[in-house]
Amino acid sequence: MNKTHAQSFKLKPSAIPGAGVGVFALHDIDPGVWLALKPGHKVGITLQKADVAEELLVYCIRNEDGTYNCPPDFNHMHLVWYLNHSDTPNAEKRADGYYALREIQRGEEIVIDYNIFHTSGEDKVRYDASGKRDRS
Repeated sequence: MNKTHAQSFKLKPSAIPGAGVGVFALHDIDPGVWLALKPGHKVGITLQKADVAEELLVYCIRNEDGTYNCPPDFNHMHLVWYLNHSDTPNAEKRADGYYALREIQRGEEIVIDYNIFHTSGEDKVRYDASGKRDRS
């Protein structure tokens, strides 16, 4: 399908170890298609680590300056916050949103490479032996 909309995705448990919930396609999506995962406005706010409960940091992206980009309301998060990491992503973030890198099949999880959010090697996404994301 060449278009996505509010009824193109659903949340369900991810098969990725330690990932929790993921975003899944409800229909086939062609390569290069814009993914309607968030509203047109920015869905994150910048906070200091001390201003975020430790249990909620898992939903935030650490910025180079030590601040965190977090959902503005942890009890009402847009689909984009549920995208999981993969070294072989099927979607990518661009300046104007997220796009399919290749054909995405109905029922397939939408995954991105979290490392695009970081520039230095030490900020790369790492996982421990159990598959849980290492946030150190």
